Amino acid sequence: NGLQLGVLLFLVAAGLTLQESAARLGITEQTARTYSKRVFEKTATTRQADLVRLVLGSVAALGAES
Repeated sequence: NGLQLGVLLFLVAAGLTLQESAARLGITEQTARTYSKRVFEKTATTRQADLVRLVLGSVAALGAES
């Protein structure tokens, strides 16, 4: 589900672990891992830290455009 994937990304970027994020979404940790792999593929990142930097940088850029 695309919405869950986006929320998962937001929660991880906010500092929650994958396990904590999965629990908040009511999904298994394995499903969260599958979603994470999809995000890594789509963003051409390989590490969670790189993904968080990408998300936070994108949010900052959106705020600067307003």
